[in-house]
Amino acid sequence: MAEPVSRRYSLFPVQTEPLHRPWLVIFLDPAPPGPGTTIRNRILYRLLTLLRPGFRHVMAVSPEGPEDQWLVVNPGSDILAIGYLDGGGVIAELQSAVAAGRARVVVVMASRPDGWRFRGLFTCVAAIAHLTGTRAGPFTTPWRFHRRLKRG
Repeated sequence: MAEPVSRRYSLFPVQTEPLHRPWLVIFLDPAPPGPGTTIRNRILYRLLTLLRPGFRHVMAVSPEGPEDQWLVVNPGSDILAIGYLDGGGVIAELQSAVAAGRARVVVVMASRPDGWRFRGLFTCVAAIAHLTGTRAGPFTTPWRFHRRLKRG
C-alpha cells in the first residue's frame, strides 16, 4: 500500500507510489526563437548556444495508465509544463528524432534519493534530476547529466 506524503508538505494526502516508474529522459536542442519572441527568450537562446549541441535542453516522458497515454514534464525558462499526450505517436516521434540526430534518450527508473540534495538553480537539469531522484550537481549541464545517466 502506498504511503501518503507527510501533511507537513502537502495540503492533501498525496500517494507517493508508484515511485519507481520509468522515465524516458530526452536531450535535445530547443527550436530557434521565432518572430515576436521576447528579448529575454532570444537572449536565453543565445546563451544556450554556448552549451554542447544536441544537449541544450532536457525533458522527460513516462507511460501513464492503461490507455496508452504519456506524462510529459518539460521544464522551461518561464514555466514547468506538465501534461498528458495520447501515446499513439510518442514513441514513433522519439524514434524519428533519435534517428535524425535531433534527440538522445536515456531510460531512467525513478527512485527516492538517499537523502536531501541541493539542486541549485531552477534549470531543466535540476528539475529532471529532482523528478527522477538522480544525482546532479547544482550547476550541471545537460551534457554532463547525460554522461552521468549513461554511466549509472
